[in-house]
Amino acid sequence: MKHIISVLLIFTFFACSTEKEQMQTLRELAKQDFIEKLNLPEETKFNNQDIVISEKGTNLENLDATYTVNITVISQNSSGEKIYKTHTLTYIKIGEGGLSPRDYQLKSFK
Repeated sequence: MKHIISVLLIFTFFACSTEKEQMQTLRELAKQDFIEKLNLPEETKFNNQDIVISEKGTNLENLDATYTVNITVISQNSSGEKIYKTHTLTYIKIGEGGLSPRDYQLKSFK
């Protein structure tokens, strides 16, 4: 019985670790695509709090899972007022691993 519990705990640990890595891969891919689509300088920095990822699907392992990445850009107008603009990137998972940028395909950019 202890052996089964140990195996389940190890499996749970690795599943959580993989999920974090997949989200980090998707976050980095979204940053690159955002820079490319808006012709921003390669050195553009992002705050991770300004990037929100949501999943439409039942499991991270599912192919064809849809991920929506919202990136909020904060700027100022000439009078110093902050302007918030949110861009949405939608990705489809096309690869099984999810740890490579090639495992995701950009479907839309708004």
